[in-house]
Amino acid sequence: MIPSKQILDGRTIARATGLLLISLIAATGSTVWLIAEIRKEQRAVQEILKVGSTEAAKSVGTLPGELRWQFVITILVSVVLISAALGLLIVARAFQKSEASLSAVRMLSAHILASMNQGVVTTDQDGTVTSTNARARELLQLPSDCNGKTLAAICHPDTPLDALSHEVLQKGTPQTDHDYAFLRRGHACRLRAEGQVLRGSNNDVLGTAILVRDVTERSLMEERLRRMERFMGLGTLVAGLHHEIKNPLSALWLHVQLLEESLAGRMDDEVSENLSVLKQEVARIVGVLESFGDYASVEKLNLGDTDIVALLRHIVNVIRPKADQQGVTVTLELPQQAPKRLTADRARLEQVLLNLVFNALDEMKDGGQLTILLSYLDQEIEVTVSDTGGGIPENLRSRIFDPYFTTKRRGLGMGLALCEKVVREHNGQIDVDTSDRGTQFRVTLPLDGPVLEKHDGN
Repeated sequence: MIPSKQILDGRTIARATGLLLISLIAATGSTVWLIAEIRKEQRAVQEILKVGSTEAAKSVGTLPGELRWQFVITILVSVVLISAALGLLIVARAFQKSEASLSAVRMLSAHILASMNQGVVTTDQDGTVTSTNARARELLQLPSDCNGKTLAAICHPDTPLDALSHEVLQKGTPQTDHDYAFLRRGHACRLRAEGQVLRGSNNDVLGTAILVRDVTERSLMEERLRRMERFMGLGTLVAGLHHEIKNPLSALWLHVQLLEESLAGRMDDEVSENLSVLKQEVARIVGVLESFGDYASVEKLNLGDTDIVALLRHIVNVIRPKADQQGVTVTLELPQQAPKRLTADRARLEQVLLNLVFNALDEMKDGGQLTILLSYLDQEIEVTVSDTGGGIPENLRSRIFDPYFTTKRRGLGMGLALCEKVVREHNGQIDVDTSDRGTQFRVTLPLDGPVLEKHDGN
């Protein structure tokens, strides 16, 4: 505990110390002057006694009284001098304790800021940084010597805290829930900042205080929960639609074939063309229905020991011709440690990864960089597929795993939905981060495979 009563006002101590020093100097000067006067009079008495006249002897008789008073005054001045010295010693001791207490307060404040899980940045009214803690420098990738520099000069363009600071000063009220997404060491991160006015003891505005939190995991969990809410019951619905549509569609396809056979040799070009269009559209509906079936399937996973490194190398070999044709550079980054085995359905996992890399190639028709990164976590593996394409619009990002949602001119929009389903059946997670500089998909899977068998995820 810090004795708050010992934390004195520094200006009061300085004034008291000054007054004591003045008193000490004055008392010292007075004492020196009195001692000099006494010695002067003693010399005069000795001269008079040498002469030995009667009148002089009478004059000498009055001197003892004067000397007595001077002696008394000297004693008083000495007492004042000693008191002043003692007072100065007491004040110095109090000042020392005050400095120790203030140092303890500063150290405690520094420890509190250093141990906070939130980043703290303070600025003056001009947006110049006055202090930061270690967490803020880590989250915002700030230099250690950022004090005295403006927020605009030290912050990443994706985290414009200078705009937040300006908004706080302009409105004079706390500003919350400012989210910033950016890449840190190749991984997508999301920060949430809030700012408030920093005021002094007289309620005058000193600047701003900005708190920064890493909400990457929280944002991912919220997105996964929203996705699961959308998919809740969707498997049952899809299975029902598949069953209800399949039978009449089969009958329709059969009658189209019978009609074509009965009109064989008697059809004109127009009837033949109409029948051809009818067959193509029925075939397209059959394809859609089959994708329905794949999404709603309850087939068990064919789990086995999977060499993830060999699988990734196989995928790179598969896509290499198309990548070379488009001028895309493919990079496979593997961990330095020994390969780990994965319990998974190799065929379905290959389907997921091929879908992701082909989607990435589709976004880089005029060349780019495709990076496949394998990382070993504690009890998981993480495969990251990154491209340098145009990215996914922010307003579409939350819908990319929805069935039949696509931004392409061709395709049914079931690829990513099936990827999400397969990963979910493996008790894994698939996440996406995107910007105008590219898109990054991360597939995280447990090394031991799914703990419980999961069929349709409902």
